[in-house]
Amino acid sequence: MWPTWPTQLWKNTEASQDYSFNKSHAACYALIAYRTAWLKANYPCEYMAALISSVMNTKDRVPLYVNACAEMGIEVEPPDVNVSQTDFAVVEGKIRFGLNAVKNVGEGAAAAIVAARADGGPFASLWEVTERVPTTVVNKRALESLIMCGALDSTGASRKGMLDALDAALGSGAKRQEDLFFGQESMFEVEHPTISAEEYEKNERLRLEKESLGLYVSEHPLDAVKDQLRRKTDSSMSDVAARRDGEIVTVGGIVGALKQLTTRKGDPMVFVRLDDLTGSTEIVVFNSVYVHSRELLAPDAILVVKGRVDHKQEGETKLIAMEVTAFEAAQEAREVRLRVDAMKAEAGLIGELARLVKDFPGETPVILNVDTSLGPKVLELGPAYRVKPSNAFFGEVKALLGEAAVA
Repeated sequence: MWPTWPTQLWKNTEASQDYSFNKSHAACYALIAYRTAWLKANYPCEYMAALISSVMNTKDRVPLYVNACAEMGIEVEPPDVNVSQTDFAVVEGKIRFGLNAVKNVGEGAAAAIVAARADGGPFASLWEVTERVPTTVVNKRALESLIMCGALDSTGASRKGMLDALDAALGSGAKRQEDLFFGQESMFEVEHPTISAEEYEKNERLRLEKESLGLYVSEHPLDAVKDQLRRKTDSSMSDVAARRDGEIVTVGGIVGALKQLTTRKGDPMVFVRLDDLTGSTEIVVFNSVYVHSRELLAPDAILVVKGRVDHKQEGETKLIAMEVTAFEAAQEAREVRLRVDAMKAEAGLIGELARLVKDFPGETPVILNVDTSLGPKVLELGPAYRVKPSNAFFGEVKALLGEAAVA
């Protein structure tokens, strides 16, 4: 019987005949690929801003490309009524979210805000936004979403305070615009109530940001543990759709939404939306798994899920949960301490150790406990020789210095 790969190769070849094209078509594709690669290499910020803008209607792709920006060292900043354009744009070397990327803010509302800013300068307060931008275009729902995602933070007011004052601001703005329409300009400057400085807790601010943008931008709850989570999984959320139907994968992420149902047999089952830095996947948890993981399935919980890829519904991929476990972050080492016997060490050993440390760059200081003929000494390698502790690093250290080298 033939091995699997020739069979798969033949299947791929057969499938390709449905999408084969002539040399002229292939040449055009090659030219476009070359130009695209050149733009990405020479104008990465502009290229990524245009790419994200092009997938705004495909919500699952936006987190993927925003995360790709982070991997490329490009900062992506939240929307700001005083800086953002209608679409994603490069501002001072960083990509700034477009206003029309905000939930409930359409292209017309985004354009109206940009036009009002161009006409009268930056907005100094929520009151100015409601007075200068037509409230018939930028309505209450749009302003709520703009406040929730931080787009009015540059006015200096708190998000909670602005949401609490929104009804009053809309009323004041409508009155101001009506007066201007009828030419009833007031001689006196209108006094606005002070916006409360009370603010939401960090987790609530991030939740509201995710609700209004569809992803976390200012900070992601998984940022601090992303490396540890990656080591416990074999697939990101963005890769799940490309896996074969029925394939077993392990993913990890934060619970974004939960929905409990009851099967025809009366058994409970749960649909869980699990988010990571690249996107989201819906996890189906049937009763056989649910009875062992009921306590773990809660909003904002960080989970590791082993499941089977299910492509049965066209255009939609789910994971059928086989095992659900809580993710527990390990405490990162504050330093790496190594033992070196200088009296037995061969010439050049310290140089080899320095090169080894350079192969695993990180933020953790390296301390050496050195046994010398004059007694024990403690040395710390310089800032350029900080390391990222890992099993691979310690394995290399033990191979170089011996099993007893790791303190």
